[in-house]
Amino acid sequence: MSDTTPAHHAIDYIEIRVRDVAQAKAFYAAAFGWQFTDGRIVEPPFDFPGGRRFHFADPSGNVLAVWSLL
Repeated sequence: MSDTTPAHHAIDYIEIRVRDVAQAKAFYAAAFGWQFTDGRIVEPPFDFPGGRRFHFADPSGNVLAVWSLL
């Protein structure tokens, strides 16, 4: 059986607002050795009480939502 215990002090998820996604990925990969797993947007951004929201599917197909304060 494989060990699924999260690594201590490991980053599992981070969200950084950038203007150029490809450039940001290249920078953080070079600077920190980060790898990226992209999701797929399944519902584009829309107004939601107090902000905006969109839904995306992770690589396993789970649909998640992101909400942003206006």
